[in-house]
Amino acid sequence: KSDSSFTASLLASVREQERQFEMLSRALEEERRSCAGTLPRPLPNMQLELMDTNLCVQVGRMGSAMELSSIPRFVPEPYGLEDDQRSIGYDEPDYGMGHPGTLDGDMSGPGDMYFWGGGAPLAQGERGSMASLDSTLRKGPGPGGWRQPELPEVIAMLNYRLDPVRSNAAAYLQHLTYKNDKVKSDVRRLKGIPALVSMLDNPNKEVHYSACGALKNISYGKDPDNKIAIKNCDGVPALVRLLRKTHDQDLTDTITGTLWNLSSHDAVKMEIVDHALHALSDEVMVPHSGWERGSNGAGGGEENCKPRHLEWEMALTNTAGCLRNVSSERSEARRKLRECTGLVDSLMYIVQSQIDCKDVDNKLIENCVCLLRNLSYQVHREIPGCERYQETTSISQSHGSSSQKGSCFSSRKSKGRKDEDPAADTVDIPKRTIPAKGYELLYQPEVVRIYTSLLKESKNPTVLEASAGAVQNLCAGHWTYGRYIRALLRQEKGLPMMTELLAHGNDRVVRAMSGALRNLAIDARNRDLLGKHAVPHLVANLPGGGQSQPVRALSEETVVSVLSTLHEVLGSSLEAAKTLRASQGIERLVLINKDGNRSEREVRGAGLVLQTVWGYKELRRTLEKDGWKKTDFMVNLNPPSNTTRANGGYEDSTLPLIDKGQESKGKTPEAKMCSYKRPNDAYSTLDQRGRKNTLDNTLEPADKDAVQVSTSHTHYYI
Repeated sequence: KSDSSFTASLLASVREQERQFEMLSRALEEERRSCAGTLPRPLPNMQLELMDTNLCVQVGRMGSAMELSSIPRFVPEPYGLEDDQRSIGYDEPDYGMGHPGTLDGDMSGPGDMYFWGGGAPLAQGERGSMASLDSTLRKGPGPGGWRQPELPEVIAMLNYRLDPVRSNAAAYLQHLTYKNDKVKSDVRRLKGIPALVSMLDNPNKEVHYSACGALKNISYGKDPDNKIAIKNCDGVPALVRLLRKTHDQDLTDTITGTLWNLSSHDAVKMEIVDHALHALSDEVMVPHSGWERGSNGAGGGEENCKPRHLEWEMALTNTAGCLRNVSSERSEARRKLRECTGLVDSLMYIVQSQIDCKDVDNKLIENCVCLLRNLSYQVHREIPGCERYQETTSISQSHGSSSQKGSCFSSRKSKGRKDEDPAADTVDIPKRTIPAKGYELLYQPEVVRIYTSLLKESKNPTVLEASAGAVQNLCAGHWTYGRYIRALLRQEKGLPMMTELLAHGNDRVVRAMSGALRNLAIDARNRDLLGKHAVPHLVANLPGGGQSQPVRALSEETVVSVLSTLHEVLGSSLEAAKTLRASQGIERLVLINKDGNRSEREVRGAGLVLQTVWGYKELRRTLEKDGWKKTDFMVNLNPPSNTTRANGGYEDSTLPLIDKGQESKGKTPEAKMCSYKRPNDAYSTLDQRGRKNTLDNTLEPADKDAVQVSTSHTHYYI
């Protein structure tokens, strides 16, 4: 009798599972039918696997537990990456490749928020799909007496013993969580995340693939609780184990996209550095960059870059975006990234290959250059043995006499300079006996041509900003390679490129160019050339230009950067001060001081430049004839107590862009004018999109949101 009771109980349990499974399968199939007639034809590269209606579960058919294993699995469509694939955004902690926006339909109706039957959006090309979900809610039983499962039921199915049930439940969660923060939070509240993380270790491909897709969507967005919940369930190590086991390209794309999403939150960054860095490098960056096929990792070539970059571009983009985010966390993270075998070599190879292929505006090169910018931050202080490269201030500033007037802004020599020594514009750089590798590639003189090529060819504002930020970082401080790079930028015509880009329409690009020029002006020869040719362009970015010159709406940080560069350039050049006067710079500087709407930092910056101009006695009579008085140049410059630095200058780092609220954490201080004397130290920049650093803060608002789970695409994040 007991055996008969046990058998009856077992059969009842099996039938219940069959009923739940059929209900879920019917719901998924209904969604697919809805999509079939309403959504646009998929793009060729999406590789959607649409289920044939002949293979669907039949209404009312109740098979045995054995038959359930043969029922076709639900194949999730590329809904759009719901992943924070970020590269660190300027104003947002997350920034992805998608564009911000909200769903047209409200999926959170009272009482039946999980009963919706609209079509699932398809991913669009290179960004997350912005197609909205139909807001029509199913109320009551559907045709044939079935109903769509509620969210608690779907989550309960994640723990069933049958893999088809678990796989379909995870795929359905991926569908429900697309662009729906409410459902994501409810999945977390109902303990769905631990179940999904545990499924990553399931040997069944469809189970771990569906679970990873759901986690990618759940981890997307600004809600840090979802990311923290995945971290607390050891989600990062589980993703890494799966990454090391799989050779499937679509699954690799999904794993790296999920990690990119997670990397947008500070509390998860070091977890990724500690557990995922080497896997991302060994399994994605090094093998798929094409570097190992190159002769020495220093260059690409069109024949080498095309196959690898076309095939693995999404995984490489996701990985570079993830590492871009974590590289802005702290010096320890940057050190580990620099010392990761093959990582910097692969990044350099990808960038050079993209340059060779004339493809310098996509997300892959953007993330790679922003990551290189971050890894270059404080490189003169953080690399092993940095002490041997340190130089005195006089050596760093004395290269090229101020009497040498040859100009890199023009191919013609100045009158009366025919006998000028051509060698005066060159720098003697010792040849290496052993090829550079690893982090040494970050500051080798050869990188100058990479960054000047990007400045010349790229139209992507983030790439332009990151390239200038890398130059700014490498020229910061008084060290041997900084001196080399300042001279080589002059030889490679980098000064006129950056000067022209001061007129760019993007505020952060202007700020990056100004910061780089300031550090380049440490070189005396550069300072003379910039004083003659760049001052009018710098003045054009100051507030107030009259009716003939419309005022540019630049941020406070950018105006302060421009003022700092003017202060550096005018510091020892009477000719530069004359050029400032001729460019109506005095009017703009005085206006800043007398305008009650300008910030204290802007007023102090303008005051420093005015003091410098009045300090040239030879110019005072001319200024008085122009109607200026001594009081116009005397400004209260008492520095704020919290901005003073020992060297009298200010620090401005450029890492991968991050967000405003993080400046208070002291991770990347913004530019601060602090003293009467010209700063004797350079400044560097981090690219932290999402923190208020002067790092790599170059993403447009449209780039600050990530994307959602899709078997087809990529993330943003400044």
